[in-house]
Amino acid sequence: RVVAMAVVPGAYVPVDGDGRCIIARNATPHISASAAARAVELVLARAAAPSADANAAPSARARAVASKTWRRRDAPRVATPEAFVMDPSRREVERERACVVGERVVRVSVVCQEGCYPHKEYHVNQDCYVVAERKELVYADGGGVHACGEASHGRGVCGELLLGVFDGHGKRGEDCAQIASGYFTGTLIGETSETEALDASYARAFEKVNEEVCEIMGEDASFSGSTAITALFDADGTVRVGNVGDSRCVVGIRVANDELPLNRHTKTWNVLDLTHDQTCFRADERARMKAQAESPMMFATIGMVLGETPSHEEFGDGEPGSDDEYCDDPPRVFMSGYRFPGCAFTRSIGDTVGKALGVSATPEMSTHDLNASPATQCVVIASDGVFEFMSSGETMAIAERHYLEGGEGASERAAEEIVQAAYARWQEQDERADDVTAIVAFIYPSDEVTIHPSNDVVATIQLNDVSKIMGAMTVS
Repeated sequence: RVVAMAVVPGAYVPVDGDGRCIIARNATPHISASAAARAVELVLARAAAPSADANAAPSARARAVASKTWRRRDAPRVATPEAFVMDPSRREVERERACVVGERVVRVSVVCQEGCYPHKEYHVNQDCYVVAERKELVYADGGGVHACGEASHGRGVCGELLLGVFDGHGKRGEDCAQIASGYFTGTLIGETSETEALDASYARAFEKVNEEVCEIMGEDASFSGSTAITALFDADGTVRVGNVGDSRCVVGIRVANDELPLNRHTKTWNVLDLTHDQTCFRADERARMKAQAESPMMFATIGMVLGETPSHEEFGDGEPGSDDEYCDDPPRVFMSGYRFPGCAFTRSIGDTVGKALGVSATPEMSTHDLNASPATQCVVIASDGVFEFMSSGETMAIAERHYLEGGEGASERAAEEIVQAAYARWQEQDERADDVTAIVAFIYPSDEVTIHPSNDVVATIQLNDVSKIMGAMTVS
C-alpha cells in the first residue's frame, strides 16, 4: 500500500508503510530498481536526521509530497498490446447506486475503460471519476451570516450528489487526474461556506485543485494535466456544472407525446449539451487566451508549425457534429517560435507551460433546473474518448433505450454500451483508442422508485486481474 512518494530526479518512488520501495514500471521509468531503492534510503535517512537549521522550512513541494498521496493504477502485464482490441480486464465499473436527491431518485453508474495504444509501451488509463453522495459532501462552517441574510448554523452540505470525470493527458497525466479527482470533493467542501453563494465556491474549487496539482507535481506538470468536469445536484432541483477542458455533460429531456425530438437519433428525448467543448476552435476562447497570456503565443495546426500549410486562424467553429470537430489536425496553442506545448484545449488542470499562454483552470459554469425542466430523465458525463467520434445525440440514444427498457441496473447497462460503442468507433476511425469513461445518471420521481437496503452497499470493481477477482467473489 502506497503511503508516501519519495522524490528522486525524474521520478516519484512509491514507499510503503515500512519505508520499503515499491518498484513499478509505470512509476519509475527513468531509474533502475537499485537506484530507486538507494534514493529512498537517502530520503528516509535525511528525514530522520536532525536539521542543521532548526528554523529552515521545507519547500512547498516537499511538504505537499510528504503529506499527500494518491492512487496509481497497475501497469499492464504486456508492454504493448498484441491486437487493437478492448481489454475488459483493464476496466473499472461503479455498480448502479440509487441516490435520493430532493424529490427525485438518481440511479447512477460509471464505466471507465482503458484505451489501446499499439505503439506505446505500458499505457495506463489516465481517466478518473468521482461519485460522492450527501454524506460525503458535509462541510463545517464557523457560523456567521448566510449569503441570503440568515444566520448560519455551523454545518451544511454542498449538495446531494457530485459526479465528475477527469481525463489526464501528457506523460504524467494519470497522476494529474488521480490527484485532481482525489482532492476535488475535499477541496469543494473546504471552499464552501454558508456565508457565500455556492456558485462562487464551486468555481473556486477548480482553481484550488489546479494549485494542488501544480504544487505536488512541480515540473512534472509542465506538459501534463487533466480535464475536469463535475455536476453537483442539490435538493432543490438545481444541477450545477463546472467544466475545464473538452469532456462533456449532456441531458436527455422527454418531449411531449405530440412532439418529435429535435435530433434524428433519439425517439422521445431532446438532447441538450450543458457544456461547450473548450478547444482552440472557439474564437471566444482564443480571444480570452490572447488577453490573458503572459508569454508570446500563437494558434496553429501541426501542419502550420511544420510549414506544410499556410498560417491562419480560419479554423472553423468546431461545433459538435461539424466536419471541423472531426478534423485530423485541430488548432493548438504554441509558444511563439517554438513547437510546444501544442495544447488543443483552452482550459485544464495542470499544464503550467500552457498557463503562461492563457490556458486557464477557471471553469465555465452552467446550471440546469430540474423543476423548470421536470421531464429531464438523464444526465451523461463523459470524457472525450466518447465524444471524439460519437455525437451527443448518438450517445443519448443509447441511454434513452436503456431508460425506456427500465429495470435495476439500467444505468450500468447504458454506461457499458456507450463505452463499447465509443471504442468501436475508435477501431473504425483510428489506429488507437483513447481511454473512455461514461457516467450515466437516470432520474426518476421518488414515488416511482423503491430503494432496496442493498442499494446502500456499492461495489467498485477494478478489473485488472480477472482470475483473482472471480476467485474472491461469491454470487448470491
